[in-house]
Amino acid sequence: MAQLYAVVLAAGEGKRMRSKLPKVLHPLCGRPMLSYILESAAELTDHILVVVGHGAFQIKAVFGEKRHYVLQKKLLGTGHAVMQALKDLPPEGALLVLCGDTPLLEAGHLHKLLDHHERKTVKVLTTILPDPTGYGRIIRGPNNLIERIVEERDASAREREICEINTGTYFFDLGLLNHYLPLLTTENAQREYYLTDIIALMSQDGHKVGAYLIDDYRVSLGINNRIQLAEAGSLMRKRINQSLMLKGVTIVDPDSAYIDYDVQIGPDTEIRPNCVLESGTTIGSGCQIGPNTHLRQAVIKDLAVVQHSVIIGNTIEREQKIGPFAYSRFGKMEK
Repeated sequence: MAQLYAVVLAAGEGKRMRSKLPKVLHPLCGRPMLSYILESAAELTDHILVVVGHGAFQIKAVFGEKRHYVLQKKLLGTGHAVMQALKDLPPEGALLVLCGDTPLLEAGHLHKLLDHHERKTVKVLTTILPDPTGYGRIIRGPNNLIERIVEERDASAREREICEINTGTYFFDLGLLNHYLPLLTTENAQREYYLTDIIALMSQDGHKVGAYLIDDYRVSLGINNRIQLAEAGSLMRKRINQSLMLKGVTIVDPDSAYIDYDVQIGPDTEIRPNCVLESGTTIGSGCQIGPNTHLRQAVIKDLAVVQHSVIIGNTIEREQKIGPFAYSRFGKMEK
């Protein structure tokens, strides 16, 4: 395959979050949701462009100036966002277009999208929703290739009955994208440049537009409000907890264990019910944590016991027993 590039769309306002914080900076298991898709993309390519707009200064402050940012001054749709990125991309190659609000989409899913591109120059990541309301519908032709994607506002009653939807993740041939992107118009309900419209243009000219249909629709959907953020958090915590248990950690009640993405726990440690283990925490082997314990930026050495306590920014030494009802914060211990 040709040199792969990735464009991550992170310019949206996220109005439904009802927050001063840009949507992609909302925390999910200890870090901004944008971090996850950037990490997934980085497993496939080093050439990643992040399209920013609303809250651009805040995003740059969090992720640093070493990243390649593209500014979308006017938020005129996904097609317009990619137009801005094309100025910093070569005329030829392969391109992944990703959404900054899809933290559950892992590198493995992206690999499968690329593996399934076959001889098709365009590929769309799709899924089946029980209730597709609000999403662009996938319109397939008799050969099962995608003919077009229709946004709900522009869809007919019959088209709205279709349950296969566009997730907003694409694989493009850059040469074709450079040719077709300038042909987009704003002749639609939202008066925006829909990236989805490029699918019909390519299909009409005989280009094969394929799909990789992801089985678990939950991992492919963007987060648009705090309800969806909580649902994504639940799924992410399940991933984290299962990964730790496979490494030898006992989690007595996974549903009550809130463990951030970077927490390190050694084998034969037991996490008892109702524990919150936040970012920056390291726990050794053979420890007993909880019940009802909150750790943040804590270092718990081997064979230590912490029960019914809060430890923030402190170290608990080997075989030391803390609690019940201790409060330790950056060097100070209270009961």
